[in-house]
Amino acid sequence: MDAATTHTSKIRSWGTLLFVSFLVWCFGWVVGPNIKNNIPIYKEIVQVAEERDINTAAYMYEESVGSYDGEYYLRDSFIHSGRDDYGPTKAFFSGMAVCFVLLAFGWRYMMDP
Repeated sequence: MDAATTHTSKIRSWGTLLFVSFLVWCFGWVVGPNIKNNIPIYKEIVQVAEERDINTAAYMYEESVGSYDGEYYLRDSFIHSGRDDYGPTKAFFSGMAVCFVLLAFGWRYMMDP
């Protein structure tokens, strides 16, 4: 690869990074607030949180504990129900393989001009 191609590739990579960052910003600050009125349960959730004086910003840090408890109860209910279609099944590994293939295609075509 010559210097001009490398320079163009770097510019394209930085441009892609900036464009994707801009899209994330747009979704977080423009699209997200505009669609909140289209989600019927959203206003009710906010109203309950305000009525009960719930600090929703702090609540997300407690989610890890709730997630652990929820996983424990869910896994326990699967074990006691006699189901065998959870955990590391063929579908799970197929989904993981598809994710890696998509990642490889993205890496290949996004990184090389």
